[in-house]
Amino acid sequence: MEQQYNRLGAAEIAAGIASGSFTAEAVMRDFLERIAQREPEIGAFAHLAADEALEGARAADRQGRGGPLHGVPFVIKDIIDTVDFPTGWGSPIYEGFRPPRNASCVELLQRAGAVPLGKTVTTEFAYFHPGKTANPHNIAHTPGGSSSGSAAAVADFMTPLAFGSQTAASVIRPSAFCGILGYKATLGQFDLQGVMGLAPSLDTLGLMARTVDDLVLARSVLCGSSPETAADFDETPPRVALMRGPHWQEGSMEMRDVCQRALAKLHAAGAQTGELAHPEVFEELTECHKTVIAFETAHARLYEFRQHRSRVSAHFAELMETGLAIPRTDYDQARRTGRHAARMLDTLYTDIDVILAPAAKGEAPAGLDATGDPLYSRAWTLLQNPCLSIPFGTGPGGLPLSVQIVGRHGDDGRLLAAGKWIHARLAAK
Repeated sequence: MEQQYNRLGAAEIAAGIASGSFTAEAVMRDFLERIAQREPEIGAFAHLAADEALEGARAADRQGRGGPLHGVPFVIKDIIDTVDFPTGWGSPIYEGFRPPRNASCVELLQRAGAVPLGKTVTTEFAYFHPGKTANPHNIAHTPGGSSSGSAAAVADFMTPLAFGSQTAASVIRPSAFCGILGYKATLGQFDLQGVMGLAPSLDTLGLMARTVDDLVLARSVLCGSSPETAADFDETPPRVALMRGPHWQEGSMEMRDVCQRALAKLHAAGAQTGELAHPEVFEELTECHKTVIAFETAHARLYEFRQHRSRVSAHFAELMETGLAIPRTDYDQARRTGRHAARMLDTLYTDIDVILAPAAKGEAPAGLDATGDPLYSRAWTLLQNPCLSIPFGTGPGGLPLSVQIVGRHGDDGRLLAAGKWIHARLAAK
């Protein structure tokens, strides 16, 4: 049977090309064939650069051995600047816009040898108004947002690796809905030059893949060097605590069930498990996040709202009007509350490695006119902690379910190490 390179992860592809087991061109052709088959239904791409990707793969083969991602295909969320492809921000205002430079994150991956396939669909300005992308598990359902195209492309084997971003739930929720791994870094972990800004105290670059090893490899490239040595959880399993949070009852029954089943399965596999009550201040964090995102977005995207209002969606206009009406004192108080909660959260990691929490309300909702509720990521994004969405089982409609693990602020290496251990145990039959 012919090798299906599109089923391989980024680390496997890089290793195979480096060893001479196969060529970058053969890998790229396989991904492009998959895209040709599935893209008409899924609509993951805002701009597919098939010819450029194939030539990039051939150039990688001519070059020979290269960086740690040599010859690996990847895709770029369309709020991230690319000099060779248009960057439209999901808005008709910027349709066809060509930035004068690559974003730092794109440049770093290309420096490591990765080859871009093109730009993936984002919601308008990475907020709520959806694009054309459908969920590959059921095209009548949303893939989530705002990193819609990136999540769908990874889930449907169009790419092994994708850039996303998160200001509310834009990495975790689409990863959960599409049944893949989604990593939202600690705020400030990665350079954001060339990435569209929405709310600076919340905006975070993220990565999507099908294996934790691929996330670790891409993170090492974006960090500019090998990340810190993480804990060896094969020797001592991680300490995992379920935090139901103040919105536990607002999710579906299957969401609550999947979190509890995941905790039980990890306990049976040897993890130290328990439950954590959320600090009282967490009751305020969802509203604080709403205040911060609205206030900061109203300042960051005021030009588009004032000068091109007729080309802005009702979703985005409502956010802008809300943000412009928020007094500075309310915004400052929301930020103070978030900082206070972050200090309280940090003390909880003395006896645990990661917090287990809901990733989304349940399965991806039906319809493509909305991307789902960001409820279960708002607090963690406000607190700026690193998060990882991990698929676990399916819901009553046959679509993926997921849990979320949350690491200590700045301890992304430990989060991913724990995530690798957890993912392997949850995936085991």
